Amino acid sequence: MTRALVVAAAMSAAFAPAVARGGGMFLPTRGVRPTARAGAFVAGADDLGALWFNPAGLAALRGRGARAALVDASFVSQRVSYARIDSGFNEHEPVEDENPGLPIPTLGLAFGVGDDVVVAAGVLAPYAALGRYPADGPQRYSLVDLSDAKMAIVEVAAGWQVGRRLRLGAAVQNLVSSLTSTVVFNGCPGQTVCAPEDPEFDSLSRFEQSDAFSPSAVVGGQYSPHDRVRVGAAVQLPFRVSGEGRVRVVLPSSGFFDGASVRGDRASMAFTLPAMLRLGVEVSPAARWRAEVAVDVELWSMHDEFALEPEDVAIENAAGVGTYEIGSLRVPRGFDDSVAVQIGLEGQPWAARPLTVAFGYAYETSAVPDRYLSVMTVDGDKHLVAAGVGYRLGATSLYASASYTAMADRDVTPEEGRAPQLSPIRDDNQDMPLDVYVNWGRYEASWLTVGLSLARTF
Repeated sequence: MTRALVVAAAMSAAFAPAVARGGGMFLPTRGVRPTARAGAFVAGADDLGALWFNPAGLAALRGRGARAALVDASFVSQRVSYARIDSGFNEHEPVEDENPGLPIPTLGLAFGVGDDVVVAAGVLAPYAALGRYPADGPQRYSLVDLSDAKMAIVEVAAGWQVGRRLRLGAAVQNLVSSLTSTVVFNGCPGQTVCAPEDPEFDSLSRFEQSDAFSPSAVVGGQYSPHDRVRVGAAVQLPFRVSGEGRVRVVLPSSGFFDGASVRGDRASMAFTLPAMLRLGVEVSPAARWRAEVAVDVELWSMHDEFALEPEDVAIENAAGVGTYEIGSLRVPRGFDDSVAVQIGLEGQPWAARPLTVAFGYAYETSAVPDRYLSVMTVDGDKHLVAAGVGYRLGATSLYASASYTAMADRDVTPEEGRAPQLSPIRDDNQDMPLDVYVNWGRYEASWLTVGLSLARTF
């Protein structure tokens, strides 16, 4: 890897957090009403929230000429505290995530076609928080700022009531992303000797990438073997995200870079967001009450690396180095599959009052092993508790919910942590491993969501 790979490393390091927040960092729920049930909304999906969980549930809105609309607004706040152990085994004071949170809207429309088919369209996004940290903090080699990133899924779906007991559904989706992130890499050149975390060789980089076309699909079904029992299943196919990006690199302040400049600033990045499998069983234990147990399996092991392809990028006029072209770069991720078990209860306490209450609990395993855990991929085994309340006024329903998710504290030891500091200035033919690791330390995290939705039938 040459001096020019500073630019490639900057691109990969700066871009990686945006992906990681998708990878292993979706909360196991989304949407106001489904969140009140802790995401246990696979067998019981029966409104426009089915766009995400199980499109077969759209068939519950069927009726010749029937129409439905959903406006859903949520806010996701993340608290992260990270006490780093640096490469010299020094313990630092904790740094905190400075981003106050992220608003996440949902819009959906549904139309009845004939007596048994419903077509729907919507715009939605997973529940994920985006971090922001001090540019000179001890975490800077993993992440500085991801708060400007944006991601949305545009979906067109159909649900079909097949007889009295069976519903089927399918949807096509397109993920639109605008990913912007900032990180610091170490620019110590191979022609000199310096400490691996010397601030004189810090280089702040910002990467901006957009992708308007990342298609996928989801299919699902619901079946009622008994009037009080419904089972549901859905399969979400993976998203393959790729696009061209632009990087802005501030070369290190060290005198080694006096007179040096970067030629070119373009590169393409590709990665995979995983397939998901959802299963649920809903029962009606009493009149006006529904309880569901669901399992959500997310195949994050598909997310194994970032692939970076620089486009005519080089470093010019660096002292003692000259000009070097750069090649492709692979950044390992090594994620694991995650599993969430979700339990939800929803019901109407009084027959004469159109008031609905809901409660939920979920437990989700981590997708990120200790080897690659960092502030750009904060994840762990999580417990989620949720509650919500809804009120119906004729054809209009209002719903509010809140949830709290606590992650088990995680300690990454020097023996385990292997998230590398990108310090890629070395000769083309020199096989020098990246042996400075930047993810050691203690991680504490929690998430709070609040939301309000308005649904209306016509």
